[in-house]
Amino acid sequence: MRYLSLTDEDRKEILEKLGYKSEEELFKDATGEEKFAESIDLPSLSEVEVYNRLFNLSLKNAFNLKVFAGGGAYDVYTPAVVNHILLRSEFYTAYTPYQPEVSQGTLQAMFEFQSFISDLTRMEVTNASMYDGGTSLAEAILMSFRLTRKYKVLIPKSLNPLYKMVIKTYLPDFAEVEEYSFTPSGSADVVEISSKIDGETASLVVQSPNYFGIVENTKILGSLAKEKNLIYIVHYDPVAVAILTPPGEAGADIATAEGQVLGIPLSFGGPYVGLFSSLKKHIRQMPGRIVAETVDENGRRGYVTTLQTREQFIRREKATSNICTNNQLVALAVTVYLALIGKRGLVENAKKTLAKTKYFIENLPKGYKVAFDGFHFREVVVKTPVKAKEVRDRLIEKGFLVGPIVEEVGEDYLIFAFTEKHTKEDIDKLLEELGRS
Repeated sequence: MRYLSLTDEDRKEILEKLGYKSEEELFKDATGEEKFAESIDLPSLSEVEVYNRLFNLSLKNAFNLKVFAGGGAYDVYTPAVVNHILLRSEFYTAYTPYQPEVSQGTLQAMFEFQSFISDLTRMEVTNASMYDGGTSLAEAILMSFRLTRKYKVLIPKSLNPLYKMVIKTYLPDFAEVEEYSFTPSGSADVVEISSKIDGETASLVVQSPNYFGIVENTKILGSLAKEKNLIYIVHYDPVAVAILTPPGEAGADIATAEGQVLGIPLSFGGPYVGLFSSLKKHIRQMPGRIVAETVDENGRRGYVTTLQTREQFIRREKATSNICTNNQLVALAVTVYLALIGKRGLVENAKKTLAKTKYFIENLPKGYKVAFDGFHFREVVVKTPVKAKEVRDRLIEKGFLVGPIVEEVGEDYLIFAFTEKHTKEDIDKLLEELGRS
């Protein structure tokens, strides 16, 4: 039992839950002894014939859907130059730099990424990226536990449900996760938050815009967190903060985000990239790695990994995380994207997204109603006149992908999401199709 955490009783309980009597029965299908009941009749085809058959099968996929789906992944535009840089062999074949002083190009890309995100969020330090938004947020909560030696966190019911699942998986059994409600406007219930704060509370989490697309008053929540001496964690939209209050100005101790909206295309669930920023005073409790700029003995500029606070590099009891690396290739794509569009381009992107969200709300056809009257950015939860699943399925047939269904509110509520990629014509056609219900 020195190295294996499961006891014989644990294994027995797991097998019983799965409906097996023994480990042999569980793994019987993987022994290699079983044979197919009959031989597989594979046709004899040339490479060209196989290609043509598979290509024709692929045409049955819905390539031409207009994607208005949200819930944490969005159909954004990727400028051509992003892939052009990304596919340079020195970037996409490079292994994570464990001997980083040699990998100056990769290190500089990490440093520029950190600088961009720190500037975007108005936070003091940023690491070289995390796996995705969900793990970034979970790691932020763990970091708040280390900073306070308390193990209770308040999270919103309006938090992305996928993030809730990651948090539940990440946090230890002894941690307490308590959810606070939202008001009729869709924003956080400050009164309820105040009532849930006690002496064991380590941190307060807010997502803005939240899962419903409602922009939170992060400054008020930040003041409350400071008053109660809590670690304040803001999960933000990297495009929205170009025109809304950035986490650093709202008093955040830690800021996390999913960087997918910064030019990363939808790709069957990933890979994405987590953004993680903090106040400098907390830097030694940050997970991941941090790259810094320095000079060599001849005064030449160089880059070096300054902090790598995981168990392979420092004493295990002082390790902050088992995060082994950073999502460097996707972080590089984000860096190229931000360098290309610049501050003005990101502001224009945010304004377009906001305008399209507002246009959709103002032109909803009869029978459809916006679920919340708060200030929306990117996403809108809409009450449908019939079952939301029926609306979603019919829209797919007409070439529009929407959703997911917002079960946290009810079965007749759908999310509609907007990006800089959508045109007025796209939205008008969607509204026209909705009006036919």
